[in-house]
Amino acid sequence: MLAIPEKGMARSVTVHNVDLDVLCDWIEAIVLFESEPEVTQGDIVDALCDGNVYATQAKAWEIVADAWNELRRRANWVGTEYPLDVLAASIRPVHPWRNAPGYSFCLALSLAKWFPKWAKRFGKNFTVQGDLFERFTRASIESSLTGWTVHSTGWSRTNANRLGVVVGRVAGHLGEQVGQVERWTRPSANEAGLDLLCFRPFPDNRVGIPVYLFQCASGGDWEGKLHTPNLRIWARIVDFTAEPKKAFATPFAFLDTDFVRNCNLVNGLLLDRYRLLCPGRAGGNWLPAGLANEIVAWLEPRVAQLPPDT
Repeated sequence: MLAIPEKGMARSVTVHNVDLDVLCDWIEAIVLFESEPEVTQGDIVDALCDGNVYATQAKAWEIVADAWNELRRRANWVGTEYPLDVLAASIRPVHPWRNAPGYSFCLALSLAKWFPKWAKRFGKNFTVQGDLFERFTRASIESSLTGWTVHSTGWSRTNANRLGVVVGRVAGHLGEQVGQVERWTRPSANEAGLDLLCFRPFPDNRVGIPVYLFQCASGGDWEGKLHTPNLRIWARIVDFTAEPKKAFATPFAFLDTDFVRNCNLVNGLLLDRYRLLCPGRAGGNWLPAGLANEIVAWLEPRVAQLPPDT
């Protein structure tokens, strides 16, 4: 069985010191990545007690019951793309994780926060990870927001466009005028927190349309990026006719209270794991085959080295 997460699951005696989202991710990873034919609620209770997370089985049963309710909600919201079958007292895989690259990708990215020692094995260069998640987010938006146009604008080592180039392209796509870039940004600025430009054009091609400026945050430091892109800066470096809105994408699965709190901080559109995977509810292969294959290749060594329980 997969080891107990290093974060989000602390010793619990009289009160629960376990984060429900972490527990659910851990259960999903056990079934999906460990290729267990079936895992029961009793198996999870035993693992939590044997791992010294819970002092008593009675207390462990309480959190496991809550986890099963949350897992059922995940299955309902994600729909046919959810790779697990949540039964009354057990959970089992519907198909191998390679057949569910989207969900497996989001789950593995989240696990990196719960298992930081495991994540460190693969180095500190997150260029490929960031690029894959940005393209994944773009594919999701294009599939769920029909009629909207999406452009990648983010900076990376393989796409080292300076901010002036990015601003020029954003303004050009929207038919707006470039503002005072040099006055309102530092010389070292790259994309000023903007990864994707998303807008809904009309046949007249005039300005004053719905516009979202997206930040795609795939790492465990996503909370520090909730303020980006900074609309005060972008409203000065592009002369918008109508003020755009912020948008934020992350692979984590938020509980309701966390979702509302983070949505308020974004003050715009928030796409967590549930919303990123919603195109799968309509059926069909919305994720491009080439991108799906790249995601599987990125996941292979990481899944193979997930820490086992000792």
